[in-house]
Amino acid sequence: MRESSSLQRLLGRVEVTALLQSFAASDHGLAVALLQTDGQVFASSGNWSPVKLKGLESCLSEAFDRDEFQVDGLRGYALRAGSQRVGTLVAQGGSSANLEQPLAAALKLLLAQALEKRNMANEALERYREINLMYRIGETIGSSLDMETIPGRILQESERVIHADVGIVLLAKSEAEWEIKASYGDQDAARILDGILSCMPRRNPAIVTDASPFSAILYAPLRTQDQLLGGVALGRLNDRRVFTASDEKLLMALTGQAAIALENSRLHQADLERERLQHEAQLARDVQVSLMPRATPQIAGWEFAAYWQPAREVSGDFYDFVSVGAQHDAPLHGLVIADVSDKGMHAALFMALTRSIVRASAAATMTPAQMLDQANRLICHDAANGMFVTLFYAQLNPTTGELAYVNAGHNRPLLYRAAGNELTELSQAGLAAGIIEDLNYEESFVRMDVGDLLVLYTDGVTDATDEQEQPFGEERLRRVLLDHRGASAADVTAGLQSALRDFIGATAQFDDITVVVAKRV
Repeated sequence: MRESSSLQRLLGRVEVTALLQSFAASDHGLAVALLQTDGQVFASSGNWSPVKLKGLESCLSEAFDRDEFQVDGLRGYALRAGSQRVGTLVAQGGSSANLEQPLAAALKLLLAQALEKRNMANEALERYREINLMYRIGETIGSSLDMETIPGRILQESERVIHADVGIVLLAKSEAEWEIKASYGDQDAARILDGILSCMPRRNPAIVTDASPFSAILYAPLRTQDQLLGGVALGRLNDRRVFTASDEKLLMALTGQAAIALENSRLHQADLERERLQHEAQLARDVQVSLMPRATPQIAGWEFAAYWQPAREVSGDFYDFVSVGAQHDAPLHGLVIADVSDKGMHAALFMALTRSIVRASAAATMTPAQMLDQANRLICHDAANGMFVTLFYAQLNPTTGELAYVNAGHNRPLLYRAAGNELTELSQAGLAAGIIEDLNYEESFVRMDVGDLLVLYTDGVTDATDEQEQPFGEERLRRVLLDHRGASAADVTAGLQSALRDFIGATAQFDDITVVVAKRV
């Protein structure tokens, strides 16, 4: 019945009847009819009678298989729409066959035009389905940034435009491992469909037939320009119909937009995570800044200045000014600079721990060596993942200018002697804190006179690099300090900061920078 109805869909019965009558009138005695493939008359000239076919059914049944035939004076011409036979022009009587062949040609032309119009209509309908699908995708899938709901919406849209008994959406956890994120239909069949897909190439769309228990499977990848995110598979059970190229095209249009939505969702989640981490880092930085000295000590005859610049949001460097009691009725002031071995959040947390330990130990002990011995034991007890800290601690008697100090693996401070116009390193440096628990640090002493300048710094100063990856170095540091030897502590710090900024240029700072300057005036 599908073929017999094709003629009715392609041609108008009234128009064809008028055409047949016009040709028959041109040749007295000519009778013509257009038969459907089941032998029923679709249209005929006015002088045609069904009686003329009586007794010829069996002959016509065999003759219909040929493009042209003659049976007992009845002449026939096959008519096709594309590759499909849709009817037969039959003629009887007339003076000659000269009019029948032009009539057959005219009918073939009408069929070709009708077929083209139908194809154009089908194509327009298909385009409409695609446009409508894209519109719906934009409203449902494209507007969603929730990775958990997108797979279900993909299946809802696919089920609406393509008939299937089973559907699954898989997302790739890794290149080899895919996971069903949404499905409909029989769940056992869905798992079988997943198993079939695992044995197939999954980067390109595919139509598979007779993969038991499925009569047909349609698959389309969820793919961005450079990444395979997963795939969508539809299956038909107990159905002889296979999926068509049009079905594949629709599913590819759907998965193409869905892949964009999935990628947008992933990027959105990454943005949210990045914002969360940035917020946490900013909170950590705010806490860390609050731990730094809010001001330098105000002591008659002395100037203090400091510069602290983290390479990231948070720092593993710190400095501190600690009040540690008195010696022979003279108040003592502690100076601390330290550098944790790592960077980032772990280093910042370890820095906060070290600062608390140093402050508590400084308040509970008498000498720098005793302080560092105790602090080292506590740091070793709490240190994790091989972290350690280099640290310089000094106690200053501002009345006498005496400085008692101890160094746990830190950069040796530089001391400018105004009397001799020379710049020297403070001697003695022990092992960094947090490595070996039972250590006895050695204490050293120096006296600062008027005009003398003490500079404490972390390796972020000397290790800073320019655009040619050349280090700032200790020699350049010495030159800057000598150039500013007569300046105030604040100006010395500002001069060093300016020199570092000019040297680094556009190069990203990769290590924390900390400087503490003390000057006797």
